[in-house]
Amino acid sequence: MRAEEQRIDFGEAAEVSGELLLQDNAVLITVLGHDGRRSTLTIPAADLQRLVPLLLLLGRALPQHEPSDSNLSLVPTDSLSVGGLPGGETLLAVAVGPATVGFSMPASAAEKLGRSLLLAGSDAEATSIQ
Repeated sequence: MRAEEQRIDFGEAAEVSGELLLQDNAVLITVLGHDGRRSTLTIPAADLQRLVPLLLLLGRALPQHEPSDSNLSLVPTDSLSVGGLPGGETLLAVAVGPATVGFSMPASAAEKLGRSLLLAGSDAEATSIQ
């Protein structure tokens, strides 16, 4: 890290909040540390499209831990699309605001996903797909 760069460590945050900067078409993230120091990160809407997959891919490279309900973050989505990819995989595209994240999954998982969505839509107890 260069001397003029300031590190923003979300792991040491006491509070993280965000707001829209409509005039700049951007999102502002504010991180308040336990020491009272405040750091801000401005992300233009056009960069959200690249940032979300980058964070997910980097997170995938971290050691895996058993998921728990307390770590589950619910993100309201604008749309969900399913389609085929040239290699035979199934594409699951999820739109959240200005960003759309595409997930590639084996074609065999599409049937399980479809059943899970049908069950969830019929008020039956939903199951997770793996």
